[in-house]
Amino acid sequence: MRKTVYSMVLNKFYSLTRFFLLFIIISTISCRKEGPVKIAPLEPSATYKAILTTKWSLPAFSVPPGAHLTTLVGMVHAKDTFLWSNMPAGTGLEFVAEVGSNWRLINELDTIINRHKALYQFAIPPPVINSAVEFPLTFTSGFPSISFASMVAPSPDWFTGINNYCLVQNNQWVDDISIAMLVYDAGTEDGDVFGYDNPATFPVQNVSILAAANATVLTNGNPVVSMIATLRLIRN
Repeated sequence: MRKTVYSMVLNKFYSLTRFFLLFIIISTISCRKEGPVKIAPLEPSATYKAILTTKWSLPAFSVPPGAHLTTLVGMVHAKDTFLWSNMPAGTGLEFVAEVGSNWRLINELDTIINRHKALYQFAIPPPVINSAVEFPLTFTSGFPSISFASMVAPSPDWFTGINNYCLVQNNQWVDDISIAMLVYDAGTEDGDVFGYDNPATFPVQNVSILAAANATVLTNGNPVVSMIATLRLIRN
């Protein structure tokens, strides 16, 4: 009798096992028949409303008399192009960072456009401290990135901006994004002061994020340099 009961249980177990194996095989075959997941094609262009808001205020920063950002000079460009990287600043960026002069950078952007690495360049008047400015931007699938720079003035060679931010993610245009704008050290002048007349750095250093230890006059005693502005991009 025990053997009969044991055989019945064992047979039932084998039957259930075969059933589940068959279910898994059928499910796998069914999934394979569906084919690969289809991704919607990227639209050829996208337009955005850009809102740049400055955040240069106490207690995150010291705010000297005459504190301001200079004209935002930049470009809409291909993904393999940039305004700066972990290397010495180009001449155009150096003059923007040191004295807020932008005509050299504008000439460099013209060269990038002529090499078909950028769609267009722009020069946007900055907002006054702790306010915002709006402007339109258009991107294409071949030129989905944005870069620009602006002097943090008055300072030795500090600047802010965005370097090669791509508006295409997961093969889709971003709908709404806010990007933190940090403060950078161009590596071309010495000094931890609010002012323009500073000795040249020798040898020239690579562009880097500004360290609080090198900018105590700006950080107001804080251990880090906060973001000095944000750029929000809202797709139309």
